[in-house]
Amino acid sequence: MEFDTYNIVYLISNFFTIFIIQRFAEVFFSKQCYNKILSILAYFLFFIATSLSYFIFDIPIISLIVNWLTIFLAFSTYSSTIQKRSIYTTYTIAFMLFPELVVGAVTGYLHFSVFKDGSYSSEVGIIATKIITYIEVLVFNNIKSSKDNKSVSSSLWLATVIIPFTTLIYEIMFVDSNGADRSKMITSVALLFIINATAFYLYDALSQSYIKQSQIRILEKENFLYSRQCEIMQSSTEELQSFRHDMNNQFIAIVQLLNSKKYEEAEIQLQKLSELTKSKIIFSTSGNVIIDGLINYKLQNAVADNIKVKTEIAVSNKLPIDTTDIVTVIGNLLDNAIFALQSVPNDDRNLTLKVVESQQRLIIRISNPYCGQIFCKDGVIVTSKGDHLNHGYGLKSIAKTVDKYKGYMQIDYLNNTFIVDIIMYI
Repeated sequence: MEFDTYNIVYLISNFFTIFIIQRFAEVFFSKQCYNKILSILAYFLFFIATSLSYFIFDIPIISLIVNWLTIFLAFSTYSSTIQKRSIYTTYTIAFMLFPELVVGAVTGYLHFSVFKDGSYSSEVGIIATKIITYIEVLVFNNIKSSKDNKSVSSSLWLATVIIPFTTLIYEIMFVDSNGADRSKMITSVALLFIINATAFYLYDALSQSYIKQSQIRILEKENFLYSRQCEIMQSSTEELQSFRHDMNNQFIAIVQLLNSKKYEEAEIQLQKLSELTKSKIIFSTSGNVIIDGLINYKLQNAVADNIKVKTEIAVSNKLPIDTTDIVTVIGNLLDNAIFALQSVPNDDRNLTLKVVESQQRLIIRISNPYCGQIFCKDGVIVTSKGDHLNHGYGLKSIAKTVDKYKGYMQIDYLNNTFIVDIIMYI
């Protein structure tokens, strides 16, 4: 077989296929390969075996078998069952074959036998096949990210198509303008695949950096809530000890005042005693540091605003929910309720919060009275400029988070009581 321009382009594109298969592995397997060295060796074995198969035999059925076996070997370096690896290998082969058939039909290569030597020789055709396959796997990657609740921006969806297609069109124009210039053809093909691989490799690197930064911010938030929880508990313990120390003396004084029929002074002393019990109340003692810390921190401010609080918190130490999502839902609900209650007369300032874990569901209910009117626009609660009610703020973020866990949110604001019911499936 003559080692012409087409064969060199085939080798370059076949090397790029390694990158495509690795992307398919990211789609199919939830975990990374358990041995990176073995994985690299398996991918290079794919390149060597498929290249030798092409140059020695160039028979479609043999190439198909070699492709399937070497891809299966590469997928064997990922944690999964043999059955799943076989299925994923077959899917990968199918997704790689489809662009080949389409491009073959477009470039006039329709009549061929899977048992005889091939005669395909279009450099543009083989380049187009790899680029279309690459677009396929990038789209699958974006779909998987969306299903895994990872944000996929519209700019990434646009780049997924524009970058590969733009480079492909440029290559076709370049080939037409330079004719059979071999060195320029080979260089441009190499650059074409390098640009595509590098662009999305850099995007992956930036995404990983963003994820790490997000994890650091979450950790900082967890540490802050944990420290606030510890401060509240420590402060409450010290005040309880002090309260117990003074309690006997206080009761002796009150008894003396009652015996002396100084009822007004005795009532004042009782009120002072009652005020002592209100300071630094622990509203949540579930054992879940994040939820306890958040609720206790927020509701300390509520008590300072003369808000009477009633809570029912029953959750496990660890919930399968991101810290950011917990803070978004419970934090926004409490902020909205406390803000709304500032416009309510002191005697009517009541807040009820329920956070209960039951049958793999997180059930949340918060209710509070409000003053003023509530307005809706396109089914979304909004506020008016002359209204101090701020329940509309944050509700979109809450709804988005609830939807992430396939749950639902119901809002009721009849009889001047604002009630939010949420169920999140965890």
